[in-house]
Amino acid sequence: MPYDTPQPTIHNTRYVEYTDVFADKNIIPSAAVRENLLLFDTFDGKNPLLQIFPNKEKHKMYQKLYIYIIRGEAVIEINGKPNTLNENMFISIMPENTTSLTSASHDLRYLMMVVYPRLSNQIYNEIGVTYTNTKLTLKHFISQLTPEQAQRVCTLYNDIKSDLLAPAYEEREAYIHSLLQAFVVENINIHKYNPMPLQGDSNSRQYDVYCRFLTLLNKHISERRTVSYYAKTLGISSKYLSYVCTCYSQKNASTWIDEAVIQKAKALIVVHNYTFSETSIALNFRTVSCFTRYFKRVTGMTPKHFLKKHQKQ
Repeated sequence: MPYDTPQPTIHNTRYVEYTDVFADKNIIPSAAVRENLLLFDTFDGKNPLLQIFPNKEKHKMYQKLYIYIIRGEAVIEINGKPNTLNENMFISIMPENTTSLTSASHDLRYLMMVVYPRLSNQIYNEIGVTYTNTKLTLKHFISQLTPEQAQRVCTLYNDIKSDLLAPAYEEREAYIHSLLQAFVVENINIHKYNPMPLQGDSNSRQYDVYCRFLTLLNKHISERRTVSYYAKTLGISSKYLSYVCTCYSQKNASTWIDEAVIQKAKALIVVHNYTFSETSIALNFRTVSCFTRYFKRVTGMTPKHFLKKHQKQ
């Protein structure tokens, strides 16, 4: 099973959502950012799908839903059409669809992420694309995951949930956004659909290169920090990779790498209480001094200064 059972879920009992299906039924997510992002899973003994859609009740969902079936079977009706989902299947449901749960096996286990339109649009804008177009409106996508894809989906879900439940720190929003960007890119690659580019050339090869780069970046950021590595892995030149990144996001490949490394470093230091030495090892720096110089070059401050600043807040 690709998903490691988490520690007992910490519920945020003060969580309040604006009027929608979740609040109406007093459904408490496993982790959440109010009016932005909800995470649900079945490892606390509850089945949120049965709470959301009791008695085959239909709802028009204004949020974007991602559901990964770990075990068991569920039949989800979308706009009147039943869709059978079983082990290792992943479904992405675009906003505005009318959705209901037709049936669920007793052993059903799954992860579900609910992303509200404002945050979803923001994340898509940050990676330089949009799904709000005629091609993708009222659509849903279902794919059977490979073991590697399943592991990445579960790891990203776990990381996002862990950070949502952790004490607040200065760069948490940026770090969660980077994880969501990776999750969206993984979703696009799994289902192989093409959101419309917000800017730059809409050439499909360029867009494929851009998405594959962001996926590789999320996977290898702890070990690899050079544009040449990612370009070589993608079978292109470093110059072309940076050109593609700039077309879609107004950030070159080097900036993407630097920002991803620093966001990871800050999370390790603040959330996981890594020492600077442990952080440098986790991110594959030769020495603490190398890590410190890199951190200061990108942020303008040393890791020690960053930590002191955080602790004063």
